[in-house]
Amino acid sequence: MKALVLLHGLCGSPQYFEQLEPLLDAEVHAFILPGHAGTEVGPETMDQFADWVIEEIRLRNLDKPLVFGHSFGGYVTTNLVRRYESELSGFGLIHSTAASDSEEAKEKRNAAINKVIEGGVKPFIDDMIPNVFSSDSDPALIRQAIAIGYEMTVDGIVNAQRAIRDREDEVNTVEATELTGLFIYGEKDPNMNEERAFLGASRHTTAVVPYSHMGMMEAPQEEAAIINQWLQEASHEKI
Repeated sequence: MKALVLLHGLCGSPQYFEQLEPLLDAEVHAFILPGHAGTEVGPETMDQFADWVIEEIRLRNLDKPLVFGHSFGGYVTTNLVRRYESELSGFGLIHSTAASDSEEAKEKRNAAINKVIEGGVKPFIDDMIPNVFSSDSDPALIRQAIAIGYEMTVDGIVNAQRAIRDREDEVNTVEATELTGLFIYGEKDPNMNEERAFLGASRHTTAVVPYSHMGMMEAPQEEAAIINQWLQEASHEKI
């Protein structure tokens, strides 16, 4: 069974995947990214986050795993595709994008950094997390995600936001890679449109689901079915 590494989003944890993971036809390894879920404060560049992930892959002796990233985890994933392609066998972007932040988005990152420095973790999480769900998302899932976010530190949030703000644009990376990829987009994502989600995906498999940015929590069975179908098809390409 192929090894599949899951990387969670900003202010998240492997709990984002707790319903999805057992449904996947793979040997799943859900990593806690540095600075998240009560861990020590992480680095502040995307290269450093990716370096940490590849070192963890090596420490676990995972032979050319697939790497799937949700949101921020997707940004780490595309960095890995560019810098460590030979150590992977495929990748997935779950409610993420290969594109870099626009200038407007960078300003919003700066405002978010200032907000968490001035107000602390809880007010930041209370504002951020509901805004990645849709208006008809299950309130219990929102509360669960908020509780996960509370495990962050101010420095952990600041460093991750800086890494996201300053990341490279990886559209050409995913377009040119010889690796096979899967892109999943939720049409109720309040912060993303389909065009942006699928930039660079013309050679890869794409799927649209009727959920929010947190579709893997809202519809684990549906997203698992999409991933498993892709795994089956990709296995014929000897991932």
